[in-house]
Amino acid sequence: MRIILASQSKRRIEIMEEMGFNFEVIPSKKDELVSSYSSSADLVMQLARQKGEDIYKDNTDAIVLGFDTLVFLGDEPLGKPHSEEECINMIEKLSGKEHKVVTGGYIRAKDYVDNYYSECLVKFKEIPEDAIKAYAKTSEPYDKAGGYAIQGYIGRYIESVNGDIFSVIGLPKAMTYEKLISYIKKH
Repeated sequence: MRIILASQSKRRIEIMEEMGFNFEVIPSKKDELVSSYSSSADLVMQLARQKGEDIYKDNTDAIVLGFDTLVFLGDEPLGKPHSEEECINMIEKLSGKEHKVVTGGYIRAKDYVDNYYSECLVKFKEIPEDAIKAYAKTSEPYDKAGGYAIQGYIGRYIESVNGDIFSVIGLPKAMTYEKLISYIKKH
C-alpha cells in the first residue's frame, strides 16, 4: 500500500521510519486557515485534516497522513515564531510555566478517515534571559511550534513531561502506528 506523509518535518519523517513504514513525503503547501474552533484538540485536528486532504485530493490511491502541532499556554495557541523578537517573547512566556502541546493527526484513504489528537503537558524551569536571547539567534526555533524542540537546545530547561512525548515531537507514534496497522491488516 502506498503511504504518503504530508509533511517535510525531519522529526516526523524519522518517526515514520522508526515505525518501519515505506512511505513518500509530499508536503502540503496549504495555508493553515481555521475560522473557529471549540478546543485546542479541535484546532490541531482541523489543521491536520486540511494538510491531509490537500495531498489526498491528488493521491486518492494512497493512505495520506497529515499532522499539526501547537503549543498552548492557557488557551493561547503558540505557532512558529517568525522573528527573533517573537521567539524571545514566546520562550519568555513559557519560562517557568507548564504548557500543553497538542498534535492533531489525520489519516485518509479511499474507504477510511480518522481524525485524532494527542496531548502532553510540559513544564519549563526558569530560563535565563541570556540563554533565551542566544537561542533566538540560532535557526532552531523558527520551524517549531512554541519556538522549541523538546530534543533541542531548550530541552535542557524542561523540568517535567506528562503524556506522550511524541506529541511534543509532532507525531503521536504509538497511536498512529496502531491506527495504520489496523487499517492495513483489514485491507
